Amino acid sequence: MIPLLSIPYISRVLDPDGIGHVSFIDSFSYYFVVIAEFGITVYGIREVAKVRDNKERLRELVSELFLLHFITSLVTLVFYAISVYFLWDKIRDLRLLLFSLSFLVISFFSCDWYFLGRERFRYITIRSIIVRVSGLVSIFILIKQPKDYYIYYGIIVASSVVTIIWNNYVLFREVKFFLKKTKWKKHLRHVWVIYLINLFYSVPLMLDNVLLRLVSTASAVGLYSFSIKVVRTGTSLLTDSFLVFFPRIVSLVRDKDDVQIQQKLILNVQFILLASVPMGIGLFLIADELAVVFFGQKFLMAANDLRLLSFFPFLKGISLFFSNSVLIAHQQERFFLRNLVLSSCLFVPAALFLASIYNDFGICIAVIAAELFLMAANYFTVKKRLPLLQIFDPTTALHALVGGLLFIPVVYITRHFIYSDQWRLIISIVACMGCYGLFLVLVARNKFAITLMNVCMKFFKKNFYSEKPI
Repeated sequence: MIPLLSIPYISRVLDPDGIGHVSFIDSFSYYFVVIAEFGITVYGIREVAKVRDNKERLRELVSELFLLHFITSLVTLVFYAISVYFLWDKIRDLRLLLFSLSFLVISFFSCDWYFLGRERFRYITIRSIIVRVSGLVSIFILIKQPKDYYIYYGIIVASSVVTIIWNNYVLFREVKFFLKKTKWKKHLRHVWVIYLINLFYSVPLMLDNVLLRLVSTASAVGLYSFSIKVVRTGTSLLTDSFLVFFPRIVSLVRDKDDVQIQQKLILNVQFILLASVPMGIGLFLIADELAVVFFGQKFLMAANDLRLLSFFPFLKGISLFFSNSVLIAHQQERFFLRNLVLSSCLFVPAALFLASIYNDFGICIAVIAAELFLMAANYFTVKKRLPLLQIFDPTTALHALVGGLLFIPVVYITRHFIYSDQWRLIISIVACMGCYGLFLVLVARNKFAITLMNVCMKFFKKNFYSEKPI
């Protein structure tokens, strides 16, 4: 949610060109972080979830994965230096390069997989809130004019540095790992598939800004980067659910508890459907207001990008459900890798060709086409490899679609009577959310929505309400 607070300020202080330079170097740097990560994050989550109750085995695993990551990071640093040499014409700012290098070096010690594998979500939430709020405050204090774009990237990098140092401090206190005689090589034969998955998965995720900058202007990158950032921020509310469900599903697969596995899968897909469908419909309807209010007049053209990208939350959410919660959790990652390779082979030439003609809108077309292909490929793979699993809930999908279509008259009426873009956006969002919630609970009688409402009511009564004795 922090980007939704920072973007309105950043878009009004910086210009599209400066934001484009930051987005380019950030995507460029992060892709090398993914290369160095070597698939350890997903693999580490799965392996830590398996041995989290065995302290000695956990100690060995952490030592092995930590050393493996450090070695792959050193190798990646060489390729990073070569790439900087050839792409310096697109960077042209030593300050951005130094921040980029700092980000890559500190990522040598990344260990989020340990906390996710142990389901330490409370710690992750508190840490993330503190770091991100601090970064937000720094943005408001330090960025005052268009030439401060390099400070914007510096704050982004500083947030990552603080997060990784914090993680290492906690990890070193909990696990007394060792580096001598560490058998890190034994993980290579297991991790390479997940590594390739992460590498190809990050092509549209991290190289979109890079590919756009190669064939277009920094301003086009600025328009696209803010649009996709807003969409991905909303989508992260869906994909973060995999961090909760994935370790548990892995444990259930290990224990061969088919009943609980099916229950968790249905809950996961219900949540994705009920959130992604109305999110996409709402984003399509209020794209103009969102562009004006969040980005400012300089970014008004981004409204067309937002409308096309409104399909992204549903496509990404469902595709990741098929891949992470189903295929990878059931150790069918090789088939997911095949789908990713095909999707990336579609995305790269499509992105270069369409972006060279339609600039930021062209890269949006390529992103949606690649996500649609990947979702379809993952679906057919799951049906073929794991035919007994129920991976879709048509009733919930219908509830989400009908509830989302109620947004059309709400937005139309709001536009007819309210002339302020800001108030029209706020009232439209609040009214649509209210109508959607009432429809799910009172009309559709959706079980997931009712259960969620009851849980929220119990939490409220327990924490904020207590009966006083007469």
